[in-house]
Amino acid sequence: MKDKRLRLAVAALFICSTLCSARARAQDLDAIFSVPNIFPTNNTSPEAIGPSGSVLQFVDGAVLHGQLEGMDLEKGLAWLDPEAQSPIHLRPNHLDFIRFSHAEKVSLVPTCHLRFVNGDDLFGSISNLEGGQFSFRTWFGGMMTIPREAVRNITFLSRGYRIAYEGPYDAAGWVVGNNTAPQCWVYRDGALIGSGSGTLARDMGLTNSSTIEFDLAWSGPYALLVHLYSEALDHLDYNNGSCLVEFSQSQITFHHTPALAPLHSFIGGAPLPGGPDQRKMHVTIQCNKEEETIAVFVNNALVKTWNAEGGLKGGGRGLLFQGVVLSGVTIRLSNIKIAEWQGRYEPDTSLTTTNDDTVHFVNHDQTTAKITNIKDGKVSLALDATNLEVPLERVTQINLPGPGAAPEPPTPWQVRAHFPGGGSLSFQLARWDKQGIYGKSAIFGPVAFQPGSIRQVEFNLSRPKEDYAFAVDKQFEDLDE
Repeated sequence: MKDKRLRLAVAALFICSTLCSARARAQDLDAIFSVPNIFPTNNTSPEAIGPSGSVLQFVDGAVLHGQLEGMDLEKGLAWLDPEAQSPIHLRPNHLDFIRFSHAEKVSLVPTCHLRFVNGDDLFGSISNLEGGQFSFRTWFGGMMTIPREAVRNITFLSRGYRIAYEGPYDAAGWVVGNNTAPQCWVYRDGALIGSGSGTLARDMGLTNSSTIEFDLAWSGPYALLVHLYSEALDHLDYNNGSCLVEFSQSQITFHHTPALAPLHSFIGGAPLPGGPDQRKMHVTIQCNKEEETIAVFVNNALVKTWNAEGGLKGGGRGLLFQGVVLSGVTIRLSNIKIAEWQGRYEPDTSLTTTNDDTVHFVNHDQTTAKITNIKDGKVSLALDATNLEVPLERVTQINLPGPGAAPEPPTPWQVRAHFPGGGSLSFQLARWDKQGIYGKSAIFGPVAFQPGSIRQVEFNLSRPKEDYAFAVDKQFEDLDE
C-alpha cells in the first residue's frame, strides 16, 4: 500500500507539471514559462560537493579521493590522499575501480565498433579479414591483427559519427532549473545526483541524429524525463515540438510534444526489463532523424522503437533531464556519452549468440551466410551455392558465432581499462607509472598506453560487485587494517 501511494504521488507531480504547461499555453503562447510563480528557475550550474580529484572505490563501496602515483606488482598501488603525508600502498584484492578526474581525448575517427567474446570492446577501423584474422586499426597500437574467434560482433558506424559529449568530469556547462529547493542537482565523483523536481540541461550542439547513453541509478520511487533536442536549458518546454522519454521503476514511456498542442501526446510504453527491484541500468536512446524513430535500449537490449511523428525535425540542440522524486529519494546520472551521426539506423546492439554468421543491412534486412573475407571495402558472402560481394557501406552489423571465451585465470593484476570516446580492454598489468602503462592482452598481446589515455580502470573483474550506487559519503577508514 505504501509503494502504491508513493507511485501515485510521483505520478501526481508529473501530471501537475503537465497541466500547468497546458494552462500556460492557453493563456499566452509567448510567455509559457515566464510566470515566476509557476516555474521559478535560477539558471545555475550543479554545485560541486566533496573533494576533487580522482576517486578510488573498494568492493565494499568505501572511497578514497586523491591521485594515483603508480602501480607496482611487488609494492602494490600507491595512492596519494590529500589528508596523508605520504602515499598509501594498497593491494588490488579489494579494489573495485579508479575513476580519473580527467582523461585526454582520443584522436581517432572510427568506422566501426567491435565487441569481443571476453566482454571487451573497441572503436577503430577494419581493413580486411583474411585467413581467420581481422586487420583492425586502433588508436593505441596502429594496425593490429585479431583472431576471428575473438570477435562477437562488428557494428559499422553511421556517416559523420562523432562524440559530442562525454562525462561528467565536473559540473561545468550544466544548467539547473530549480523548481523545488536549492541544489536539486549536484555533481560529485563523476556523477550528477538529483534529489528534487528540478531540471538539468546542457547544450550538446546536436543537429543530426544522435545516440544518447548514460548510467541511471535510483534509491526509491522516481520518474526521469529525458527531453531530446531541447531549446530551453532552464525548464522543460512543452511548446518545443520535440520528444520526451520517461523512465520509472516499472516502465518506459514515449511522449510527443507537438508545437502549439494543448497537451503532449502519449505515444506508447513498454515494461522496464529487469523488474521493479533493480536499482541501476545502462540506457541508450537512438534518435534517427532520417527515419523519424526513437529506439530505447536497456543494458544493450532493445526495448522498443517508436515513430517520433515529426518530433525530431525541429527542436533545439540541447539535452534536458527532469527528475521527479519524493523526499529522501535520489537519482544518479553517470557515464554520459552523446554521439552524433547521419544517415542509416544503427542496428540492435544486443550480444545475442548465433550459430552462423549473420549480416544486417542498411534497409533493415538480414541474412545468414558464411563470411569468407573482407577486402577492398567489400564483404564476401557464401550464400548456398552463390558467392556475393557486398559493399561495406551497405552493411550495418555483422554477428559472428562463437562458443564464448574461456575465462582467463583470475589474477590480482588483471584489469580492464575504459577509454575516452568509448571502448574497453582487459589486460594483465605489468607496470603503471608516469612514463606509461604496460601490460599484455589475451587478444592483442603486449599493449602500452599513455597515463592520461584511460578514464577508468576496473579491478577484480571476475568478482561479483555489490550495488553501492549511492554510497557517496562512505569514506575509507581504518587504513592500518
